[in-house]
Amino acid sequence: MKRIISLLILCASSAFGWMAAQRLVLVSGEDVFYAPSNLSLEQAKQEALQQARKKVLEAKFGTIINSTTNIHLENNDVEETSSHTEVHTVSMNEVKGEWIEDTREPIQEISYDKSMPGYTIVHTQIWGKAREITTAKADIDVHLLKDTIALSDADVFQDGQSFYVSIQSPVTGYVAIYLLDESEDKAYCLLPAAADNRGAVPITSNFRYVFFSEEYAARHYSTQERSLGTEYILTTTRSVLFNQLYVVFSPTEFYKANDKQEKSDKYILPRETSIQQFQKWLVSCKVHDLQLVSRMINFKIVK
Repeated sequence: MKRIISLLILCASSAFGWMAAQRLVLVSGEDVFYAPSNLSLEQAKQEALQQARKKVLEAKFGTIINSTTNIHLENNDVEETSSHTEVHTVSMNEVKGEWIEDTREPIQEISYDKSMPGYTIVHTQIWGKAREITTAKADIDVHLLKDTIALSDADVFQDGQSFYVSIQSPVTGYVAIYLLDESEDKAYCLLPAAADNRGAVPITSNFRYVFFSEEYAARHYSTQERSLGTEYILTTTRSVLFNQLYVVFSPTEFYKANDKQEKSDKYILPRETSIQQFQKWLVSCKVHDLQLVSRMINFKIVK
């Protein structure tokens, strides 16, 4: 009987530890970001928001400082009477928390200072829910591309231009890709494609995937995976349109947001939902899956 009781206590302790890892806390704060002139106002506001979130997370959960030191010793003459030593140290700060969702709409105020010409000052106030990071997540490698040959990163596209997304993961898992258009308040599900009935696309570890190219899919994927080559064209009626691309990955199977497909006489449109519904879905995924990773890429379309 004692062994059974001990086992029950152990199981309860494990469950409590898991619940503690899942616990969300309320956080808030503010920050001032000095945006250089090479950033548009929208880009400056996005950078300011990300920086404010990072500083709030650092203040709440702290950081981990990883340092790597390489020492190189070199003799300068044959008799080895003199030598030269080079020491290189690389340090990286990793925030021990992640932002889960906003509980209030961020407030951002724009101002300028004559003593700092060329800079835009963005004052940001944020409120939200966050969680401490207790375990390492998969370090996925994601790129937004203009071509499938050079595989060079891009963040500016012309109206009517194609785009591609590459991803490589160190572990096998599942991925979904969304494009957010705030001007239309829509989140488009690009992967899985509209004709793909899966909730998310399985990918293999240590393999470089390039999505949204029919030619690339024909050369690298099986017939059953040709939907990975579904192509998309970026369009805008504005002079400049800012969009966001979200890549969501997890080693555990998950399912895309509930969405619908609008009809068009000219195009086969991707499935869509509202940005609010997308954000609710993403928050739910993060809360229930500690290993879920989301990568957001800002880009713009120009006429």
